[in-house]
Amino acid sequence: MSAAPRRREDRVVLVLLVLVTALVVELVRASGPLLDHAFASGVETAALTALATYAAPGLFVVMIAARLEITGKVVLFAVVSLVVARLALQWLGTAIAGGADLGLVRYGVGLAAVALAVAVLVVVAAFASGTASPTAETGTGTETGTEAGSTLARGTTVALGVTLGTLLAAALSTTLGTWDAYWRGDVGAWVLTLVVAVAATACAWTVRGRGALPGTRALWVLGPFLALGVQTFANPAFVASQSGVSLTAAVVALAVAGLGVAWFVPWAARPGRARFLAASWISPGLLVVGVAVTFLAVPRLDGPGDLGGWALLVLLTACAPVAGRTLALCLTRPARAVTWGRLAGTASVAGLGAVVPLLGFQLDYDVPLPVPNGWVPVAAALLVAVPAVAVGLRARRAPADDLAAPSTAGADERALPLALAGAVGVLAAVGVTQVHVDGGPDDVSYAQAPGTTTVLDWNLHYGVSADPSVRLDEMVATIESSGADVVTLQEVSRGWVLGGGADMATYLARETGMRVVFAPAADRQFGNAILWDPERGGLDDVVLHALPYGQGPQQRSAISATSDSSGLGVRVTSVHLQHREESTPTRLDQLDALFAQEPVEGAYVLAGDLNSEPGWDEITVVEDQGLESGQDVAGDPDALTSPSVAPAHRIDWVFGSPPLTFRSVDVLDVTASDHRPLVAEIRTS
Repeated sequence: MSAAPRRREDRVVLVLLVLVTALVVELVRASGPLLDHAFASGVETAALTALATYAAPGLFVVMIAARLEITGKVVLFAVVSLVVARLALQWLGTAIAGGADLGLVRYGVGLAAVALAVAVLVVVAAFASGTASPTAETGTGTETGTEAGSTLARGTTVALGVTLGTLLAAALSTTLGTWDAYWRGDVGAWVLTLVVAVAATACAWTVRGRGALPGTRALWVLGPFLALGVQTFANPAFVASQSGVSLTAAVVALAVAGLGVAWFVPWAARPGRARFLAASWISPGLLVVGVAVTFLAVPRLDGPGDLGGWALLVLLTACAPVAGRTLALCLTRPARAVTWGRLAGTASVAGLGAVVPLLGFQLDYDVPLPVPNGWVPVAAALLVAVPAVAVGLRARRAPADDLAAPSTAGADERALPLALAGAVGVLAAVGVTQVHVDGGPDDVSYAQAPGTTTVLDWNLHYGVSADPSVRLDEMVATIESSGADVVTLQEVSRGWVLGGGADMATYLARETGMRVVFAPAADRQFGNAILWDPERGGLDDVVLHALPYGQGPQQRSAISATSDSSGLGVRVTSVHLQHREESTPTRLDQLDALFAQEPVEGAYVLAGDLNSEPGWDEITVVEDQGLESGQDVAGDPDALTSPSVAPAHRIDWVFGSPPLTFRSVDVLDVTASDHRPLVAEIRTS
């Protein structure tokens, strides 16, 4: 094959890698809610399910490429298999949204699809890293000496494709308000899914005639790299919640990160031993330091502050290009024949390298780790950084010519990464319009009796229903139809992988036309919130409350604010107490701390998931503060709230103090979460 057609194929392969990575990242995010379903049967069941799912990519590599060389035809088969699985999942989502009882089918197909996706990514990355050589076209799979340096260029290609693909997945998600197409059945979700699927298939078809080529090693590092991307630098909801800036600013930073990747990763690989050595030490170090600062140095409740928040935003934006460069260095390994057996093992290791950091971080909230869980993503960063540093150590002993990337790339080759980054930027610009919360008045109004206020309280289970699904549209509809002036929420996710990565606080505020304040609990991606309707009044004097950890295993908080929606200043608190049944002493300490910070004075509403049943000591403590349960005085005391599908417990409460009186309290038959919401109409005059 002549040089020009091969360069065209190289460009197509880069685009293919970007698109496949975007599909993989979406499926990895989607596996969070699916694996959460397994948590209902216990931590051990969830852990075994996760490990089995993410070890299975090796099996899929065997099914795709057993006894075959990794040629363009094998890649075409792998990509088409992934596309068919992804479209099947989109169809299942549409059917479920239409009322079909296919949740468990999607559970099984979804977990299989994420394993297939990791396998396909490893196959495509191995194919993309194939080193062009005259002898490779004859099928010998060997490499000439003049092509030895191109291993570095191929590692850079894979790193560019995977990093830009990770950012592309985040940008696509923002165009849907961070609620992924995977969980939706609307036209917009179908359009985005079909565009990516068709484009990936077209790219794979274009390179179907390409033969097998020697490729890079160390592809296992794609696993921990994906974990870092999904959880941190390619997660705008995480960036916003961790830094304290708006989601709009985080999405803009996503576009900047894409341009940084497109410029820095190829630039750092240009010829010159001194530049290569400098980049090989600096990028891995910056990556580890950035992740460590992000997870270990940010106060859980108060956050980094205004100046610190913007500094953290810059740091997280820089993490994308340095992570891409670090990945490129990891893949700067001597070329060798790519065999299906070796790739099968690599795919399984990559899969486990992705899931262990993601779930290990959140396992701490049920089974506390011996160290702060922020060390888990730091360990993932080290898994990516250490091989890159090892390349630098070997580089000191290697001839300079062996380390220099080819300098024959023309302006058109350099322009492609920038064009791909531009696509990320365009999608991010669209995303800005979908995540920006308007500061103006809402056009929707409800009939409200004079002297009353309506409060809706709901534990959202970070957006995951029992199906399992992520039905944010149903949550929006429930809030709107309730006519609530004030909404108190618990377990609100802002980038949590177990919740599918959505920024629920921003999404719910935007879609309902309400405003939101948020108090982190467990970490800054999960917590309590208050929504309020700005047309019916304001909210001020917002206070975040840290609650005692006690027996654990999860840090808790509460948030209080004063609402004047009824013309009478009502102090409203949203709280979530410790969840283990035997943790009554901890819950009592948490209530004591809350009432010490927020004494019951005047009109006062306390709402939330107290994880306490009627008659328990916790309820007695609340009532001793002069608060009465709205459900007991104006509702059905026998109506249970958890779990939502077949309620067996009454652990969600709305309390009020004089001069407030309850007119009605209803428990809604809604299953979008694992708790049912309560709607209380309260007379304030």
